[in-house]
Amino acid sequence: MSFEFIRTDSRTGIFTIQLNRAPVNVLHAPMMAEIEAALDVATRAQDRAVVITGSGMRVFSGGVEIADHSREVFGQLTIDFHRLLRKLQDFPVPTIAGLNGAALGGGLELALACHTIVSVPEAKIGFPEIKLASVAFPGILMLQGRVPQSRIAEMLAGGDAMDGAEAHRIGLVNRLVTHEAFDADVAAYAAQFARHSRPVLGLMMRTLTVKARRGARTAEPPAVHRDDKTAGPDPSKSAANASGRG
Repeated sequence: MSFEFIRTDSRTGIFTIQLNRAPVNVLHAPMMAEIEAALDVATRAQDRAVVITGSGMRVFSGGVEIADHSREVFGQLTIDFHRLLRKLQDFPVPTIAGLNGAALGGGLELALACHTIVSVPEAKIGFPEIKLASVAFPGILMLQGRVPQSRIAEMLAGGDAMDGAEAHRIGLVNRLVTHEAFDADVAAYAAQFARHSRPVLGLMMRTLTVKARRGARTAEPPAVHRDDKTAGPDPSKSAANASGRG
């Protein structure tokens, strides 16, 4: 499958989606549709980790296309964007946002929809919407539980960006990588997931999603279809035994 606004690659169990809409990888409806289609490809390919990153060395994504905020298209754009974010949050294997540069507004929301984030120290990370008399509603929700409330208020009400090093210090970014070894370091980070059983990864990710949505202390493991003969022992029983909960 060919794409106009993204590039894709699959190797060693890792599926990479590279945002490729110069100059700053601004998201618009056709690009969102391509990302969704690429995620479907990754699902069919049975990859065990997905990386989303940006082209070049300056920008992951500068946000959502301002022209698409017109009254005529904004409603559908919002539906499309929220569907993409939910698809990433519910994805059956770990998704990793590789911030090669700035992640702002909707670009940061795309990164937050991924399960983990790695970033270069210099990346600018933030929600400047308040400076445009707007509110980053998905960002408000997606930051909950990831950083202290005081930092959420500072990010959303202040509108200034922090760098990747500060985002790592407060726990928003999982790991820092360098520009010089960006591709290799991100691949090495993703490899820790890609070496594991896909059925068990799927069980774990679904359980994490259920737990996050319910806000509960524990969550029942979802039903597992035993049609994969390579899955080994029943992962639902393994998960219960490993956690010590029946």
